[in-house]
Amino acid sequence: MLELDETDHPTELLKGFDSYLEGEFPKHGQKWEGCTHLYFPVCSRSHWHVVEVDIAKSTMFIYDPDRSYSMDDQIRSNLKPMITILHMLLKKNNIVIDTPAIERMTTTSIQSNS
Repeated sequence: MLELDETDHPTELLKGFDSYLEGEFPKHGQKWEGCTHLYFPVCSRSHWHVVEVDIAKSTMFIYDPDRSYSMDDQIRSNLKPMITILHMLLKKNNIVIDTPAIERMTTTSIQSNS
């Protein structure tokens, strides 16, 4: 589990994030109300991972079949700002989750091109 202390949590989101929560941006966005899963990309040392957030389980699943690119500590460090923003976004929708557990999923297929 990734631990964050109180100093890691800013108190307010920038105004631009409201448009994401309301589904106004991007063009075909949806309101976050009732959201159960979120997906976003994370880049670590020029290597991309897909992250799935299961809100009910308070768990982040990192899909990356190639363990040679990043060490777990490196990925956790790269996710820290995303977790902070995630907490703030969900709090605006009256959804409170614990600091999510992080699980690395290595059973997905490897992308064959660069």
